[in-house]
Amino acid sequence: MLRASAALALAVALGAGQARRITPFTGRWQYNAARSKFDPGPPFRSFTLSFTEDGSRRLDLTFAGGRRLRAELPWSDGKEVPVRVIEGSMGDVRAVSKIRGRTFEDTWMEGGRVIEQVLGRLSRDGKTLTVDVHGPLPGGREFRNRIVFERQPGR
Repeated sequence: MLRASAALALAVALGAGQARRITPFTGRWQYNAARSKFDPGPPFRSFTLSFTEDGSRRLDLTFAGGRRLRAELPWSDGKEVPVRVIEGSMGDVRAVSKIRGRTFEDTWMEGGRVIEQVLGRLSRDGKTLTVDVHGPLPGGREFRNRIVFERQPGR
């Protein structure tokens, strides 16, 4: 009986870790440079954003100078979580993300200091994702970017 209970508890725990978290954002999104704005520039070379069915978010980004960043943000639901860097370099970056309906809000921090605030909004037809990002620059200035993504076919 004890062995069966332990097996059931393990199965429930494993299942909870792989919970499906389908949101209106779930899928693959491609950056549209012509519709995006960067202050200051320059714009990214490429940027693909994926929201997976387990709730994690994957970023595949190439900056104007060719530097690449691939990172994964696990499901957060308002809790601070570490950002996992797959390729490229970032310090000890953590994020808090909240997805509510057709919007999401992120706060990204490095070493306890906010490095960017993010607000994403999905269009009514679900085909366009507009992400406003702002954060501090050296010298007390601030960057403000509006990044427009288009939903890619398939889920």
